[in-house]
Amino acid sequence: MLLRFGLAAIILFVAIGIAAALVKSKKTSERTIGAGAPLVVRTITSEPRAVDRVWEGYGTVRTMIASDIVAEVAGRVVARPDDIEPGVPIRTGDLILQLDDSDYANAYESASQAADALQAQVDGLAVETERLSTRIEYAEDEINAAERDLTRTEDAIAQGAGSPGERDVKLQALRRLQREQLTLKQQLELIPSRRAQLMAQLAGQRANARIAKENQVRARIASPLDGEIASVSPRAGDWVGNGSVVARVVDLARLEVPLKLPAGSSSWVKIGDAVSLWIGDALDEPAQRGTITRVSPEADAMSRTITVYVEVTQDPADAGRLLPGQFVLGRVMTRDPSPRVVIPRRAVQDGYVFVAASDDREDANGGLIVQRVPVRAAYGFDADLPVLDEYETQWVALEHGREPPLGSAVIISLLDQLEVGMHVQPASSGEGSP
Repeated sequence: MLLRFGLAAIILFVAIGIAAALVKSKKTSERTIGAGAPLVVRTITSEPRAVDRVWEGYGTVRTMIASDIVAEVAGRVVARPDDIEPGVPIRTGDLILQLDDSDYANAYESASQAADALQAQVDGLAVETERLSTRIEYAEDEINAAERDLTRTEDAIAQGAGSPGERDVKLQALRRLQREQLTLKQQLELIPSRRAQLMAQLAGQRANARIAKENQVRARIASPLDGEIASVSPRAGDWVGNGSVVARVVDLARLEVPLKLPAGSSSWVKIGDAVSLWIGDALDEPAQRGTITRVSPEADAMSRTITVYVEVTQDPADAGRLLPGQFVLGRVMTRDPSPRVVIPRRAVQDGYVFVAASDDREDANGGLIVQRVPVRAAYGFDADLPVLDEYETQWVALEHGREPPLGSAVIISLLDQLEVGMHVQPASSGEGSP
């Protein structure tokens, strides 16, 4: 056993020695940068361009004009048109339900008759006032005559021609006339209060008549707006309680979408910006277009978003119409006020880009070599910019003063094969790997 272990150790040491000798004797091939044919690469010219920045967000469509139609009176449904069903267009004033209004018609008739009776009593007060005034005048004349008669009797008694008994009789007659006149005056003075009481009762009956008449009108439940019926439940024979919701009508011509956008868009989007909306993915033309009418003054700290309110005006009969409750994708395009150098996002590596610069060495024959230039991105965005490159969709706009020299060729392909000083050749149209 010891012999076997010894032989195995000797063989292992010999193998290690042979391997070390082979490694040490291996010739190292040095890579000569720039040697051989130049690498064909795709480039983009560094020059300021007008940039449209696109912001994406999601939201749920809601209607701006809708009505939950509530029964304002109680009653049994006596009529519902056959075409009153969910999804059917409806115009303002179209009948939805007709409730039994016989009780309200009877109440109106009763209140109207009571009002007429009270009005007759009020009119009678004018006649009574005139009659009492006349009686008071007559009583005044009678009192004056009685006073003169009493005066003559007193004069006769003073002259010894009359008797005290006669004077007492005439005095009593005068006092009776005066009491009758006082009673008439009291009756006349009470007429204004009686008139006020009757007028109050009359106003109450007239109010009851108006309410009964309005309830007759309210028994006819009609649409308050143009739109489509979203729901309607009662049918003929059903009892409808006062205050119960019987139908809902929505106007699809004007909708609103509270759109959640990244919080960074707060300094970019503004009221009046156009918004494109898709029901699904943004693959084809947008389903509808809208306009930002309001911007929330607060951001959501949890989702890091702001809410913009997009108003959409559409044809309710359009096949691509939006419906309340739909979840939509929205895009807002904003214009950067200052042109910027735009390059593909993947061209920026660790804060640097490769550019193809002129090789000033004597043996370069006017070729181009790879140089590394520091840059800083202002923001990124997704867009198809075939004018710059037909393959790229993700871009960065660079900060002013932190972009490659204007007019330089920024390399955007074969980035993993590039080294500083390597010879490259910009691809002509249709050349180069994407």
